[in-house]
Amino acid sequence: MIRYKKKLSYLLLLVVSLLVLSACSTTVTVSYLQPAKYDITKYKNLAIASMEVDDIPPYANSLITVEYDDFEEQVFSGYNRRIAYNVAETFTEELYDDLYKSSYFNIIKPSITDGYLSGLKYGVNSLNKLRDLGADAILVSQIDSIDYNEYTIIGDYKVIRNPDYYSDPTQDEYIEDDEREVTIVQQATIEFSYKIVDIDTGEIIASDSFKKTLTHDIDYNEDIVTLPSMEPIFEKAILYGESQIIEDLAPQYISTTITLKKNKSGNPYFDAGMDATKKGSLRVAYDSFDTAWTNSKLYEAGYNSALVLEALGERDLAIDRMNEVYNYFSDIDSYEQLSRMEQYKYNTNVAKDQITN
Repeated sequence: MIRYKKKLSYLLLLVVSLLVLSACSTTVTVSYLQPAKYDITKYKNLAIASMEVDDIPPYANSLITVEYDDFEEQVFSGYNRRIAYNVAETFTEELYDDLYKSSYFNIIKPSITDGYLSGLKYGVNSLNKLRDLGADAILVSQIDSIDYNEYTIIGDYKVIRNPDYYSDPTQDEYIEDDEREVTIVQQATIEFSYKIVDIDTGEIIASDSFKKTLTHDIDYNEDIVTLPSMEPIFEKAILYGESQIIEDLAPQYISTTITLKKNKSGNPYFDAGMDATKKGSLRVAYDSFDTAWTNSKLYEAGYNSALVLEALGERDLAIDRMNEVYNYFSDIDSYEQLSRMEQYKYNTNVAKDQITN
């Protein structure tokens, strides 16, 4: 498949603008516990089976044709059938490691789980063996489908320096070459799913499916004979879903950055609070903002003092202060921050219950 493109050149200004804006901001970082999507507190003794592979396309030693104008060349595909099995193996290893590191589960290794599950095929009631190891549930997963596409994008002719320009400055300094810019795009699509099954009842406790498509661009040159392996692309796609599974099953610490408000009134306590925040001295920053708020009811000082308290881990006091600011000014910003703080507090309490139960 051949597609044509034109160059894009407007992104640089956008990136520079964002960098300038972020460099001028004073921020604090607040953290909270995000509860697991599924409450599986009764199933923390978890046996993990290796990911299985269901439907994958064959490998036919396919050739990709690069063709434009009078030029035609062929290169070998970067896909092979073994990729699906390698990616499944990587997924299993990462899932086991991440669930183990969460300290939320007691994990039975895939190698042990697989051995006992294989006995079921021969009529052996090996689930009792997993029960003896303490397993409450089994996590199974599989690649449902895997697909790939490799195609060329033919761009503009390359622009080169005119070799005759220095001897004859009346000529154009840059001219079009007879070669085009050619990009080969590797597109990987993978669908996979998982479920957690109660080892006693067979009930599905948690399940989800994922589909991810990623692409990788290769600048073509005539020295390329075989395209790079597509395995890293598929691996990146499936590990995106793996990280979502961890969020589904285990509480996570989440950190977010919040920008403090500026004030140009020249209040010395407020300015001292901003300086201390930039230096990371949050306790000093809070004391300064608190003084500016107490003495002058300076809106930005009250707002910032609440955020600094939250960054210090004192969310209840932060909620009290932001509520005080909102009651005084009835503004939308303090209301939104107050709502966010209360939501973070609720999420943290739910997550703590999941961990301790």
